[in-house]
Amino acid sequence: MGKTRQIGRQVQDQQYVWGKPDRSLLRTSHFYKCLSTYACSTTRLLTDVYQRSLDRGELPSDWKEANICAAYKKGERYKASNYRPISLTAICCKMLEHIIASNLMKHLEYNNMLFDLQHGFRQHRSCETQLLSLTHQSTQARQAKVQTDMIVMDFAKAFDKVSHSRLMLKLHWLGVRGNTHRWIQDFLTDRSQRVVLDHDSSEVAPVTSGMPQGTALGPVLFLVYIYDLSDRVKHSTVHLFADDCVLQKEIRTTADAEALQQDINHLAQWEQDWLMEFHPQKCEVMTLPASR
Repeated sequence: MGKTRQIGRQVQDQQYVWGKPDRSLLRTSHFYKCLSTYACSTTRLLTDVYQRSLDRGELPSDWKEANICAAYKKGERYKASNYRPISLTAICCKMLEHIIASNLMKHLEYNNMLFDLQHGFRQHRSCETQLLSLTHQSTQARQAKVQTDMIVMDFAKAFDKVSHSRLMLKLHWLGVRGNTHRWIQDFLTDRSQRVVLDHDSSEVAPVTSGMPQGTALGPVLFLVYIYDLSDRVKHSTVHLFADDCVLQKEIRTTADAEALQQDINHLAQWEQDWLMEFHPQKCEVMTLPASR
């Protein structure tokens, strides 16, 4: 009974958040409007559904389906490359995902399981805090008249390359077990998607790998997947923002440059071990010379 009350309070919190004005494709749907309008009436029903789903470690099959819509970015409108795919998933599932993601992040943060210089998908951290950290360290080196080398690295299709089996191993290692572990396993299994344009849609296609696009839980699971990347780096400072990685090291001697290369080699080994891949065309080397 205590667990049900706890879920109920979190459902109410989610309905309050989702009741705020939002012009996204998801929140303009008729079903969403119905949920937000009749929040008081639907709380108990959703609480029962969510509690059963968590107790069994299973999701309804239609919660694993996604509609892919094309959102125009820029450039010539007739080119498919100028559109961004937006994945729309079940609203009821997304609300439960937020609850699970919130509790999972509390577990990770409370036990200091995430790398401290990971600034993506975390409260009170952002791209700006990552830039501040980078700038502060670079400024200190420049004031000390020391050269700083930075290796800017970006994963190629990072979310699409996540191995589900390896992710589940990491979750178990971090203490996520029992019904929650089974629920996440089922969340990743037997997913499907189709492209929707106006009133037409494509054939349903299975999604067999990667983080489910458009989900609330996906970003948190990605943080879990790369949480140990920084453990491979022994000589440099690692700055992370989601899948963007920057190695930063002060270079005083040839030995420092060799140590930086060792860290690059260690990251290359990490990507092979965990079936990830850095995008060579998006990797850059920057040298900040020592001030005179």
